[in-house]
Amino acid sequence: MREHKKELICIILFSLILLCLSATVLSSGDRLYSPWEKRMLAQKPKFRIEDVLDGSYGSDYETWLTDQFPGRDWWVGVKTRCEILLGKKEIRGIYLGKEGYLFSDHTKTTDWDRLEQQMVGRYGQKRVSRIHVPAAGAVLTEQLPAGLVFSHREDEVWENLYRHREEYLYYRTDHHWTMRGAYYAYEAWAKERGLAPAALEDLGCETVKGDFLGTHYGKLHYAKEADTIERYGPDFAGQVVYDLGESKLTGLYQWEHLDSEDAYRFFLDGNHPVVQIETGQGSGHLVVLKDSFANCLVPYLTLHYAKITVIDPRYFRADVAEWLAGQEVTEVLIVAQDTIEAEAGY
Repeated sequence: MREHKKELICIILFSLILLCLSATVLSSGDRLYSPWEKRMLAQKPKFRIEDVLDGSYGSDYETWLTDQFPGRDWWVGVKTRCEILLGKKEIRGIYLGKEGYLFSDHTKTTDWDRLEQQMVGRYGQKRVSRIHVPAAGAVLTEQLPAGLVFSHREDEVWENLYRHREEYLYYRTDHHWTMRGAYYAYEAWAKERGLAPAALEDLGCETVKGDFLGTHYGKLHYAKEADTIERYGPDFAGQVVYDLGESKLTGLYQWEHLDSEDAYRFFLDGNHPVVQIETGQGSGHLVVLKDSFANCLVPYLTLHYAKITVIDPRYFRADVAEWLAGQEVTEVLIVAQDTIEAEAGY
């Protein structure tokens, strides 16, 4: 009889907790966006008989409850720690590496090969170059969990990064490279193009944030230690125009983002359709077609070109080739993540 009373008390307490949590969800407003997960959250579905009958309402309602659950971020962290205790090496697409490193595959964001072919067809092979950004796991091989292998493209960029793999090239809690990592890609690319890259020791280094938590943390809400965001020179006194003047933003760095959950937006304010840079030095017009990995690489390019136009094809709504037809373009550089996937042997 005593055991039945204990079970009954536990059931009542559990039911009360669920009731309170559900009441909190129903009474509070829905969050529209998760800055940690970088995605829109499910909103409460409208009640319609036809949706109930085909089962879609129940599915959508469950997704809504999951996304809007009170303290969701904290519960995700608890779940991650439980899975780690169970010995998991991969959680929600994130691989748990050594020294606090979290790894992931790169996902294809646009057809960069087709875009490269299009640019070569318009400007010729000699005027078009490309930086294939290797995944962190393709460079930091000693930090990978046992049995995990990232295939890679053995080009000059990868080789230069790999030579410096003992340095702080990629964030532990984010998929992006650091500005130091971007430097070694710039250095290899510049030498291939016949340019004289600036020496890293001459650029200076400033720590702008010491508690950065990136995209991988956003998925797991777990990290052994936070990252550091560093800014290397060069000094820049040119003009920067975002979105053809529709934005009031200026400058290569946006300091206000350092206090937000999306601190990587410090570099070039994240992803804009087009950013136009007048450097006041160098010569020629370089067009950079890019994803977010280029955001911390672009400052190095300002040392060599009088004008740089940065276009993110994922957000640029016009046809890139047609829009560039009206521009006097000297060179085109494509900077995007390499999408060779990891191979797990565990």
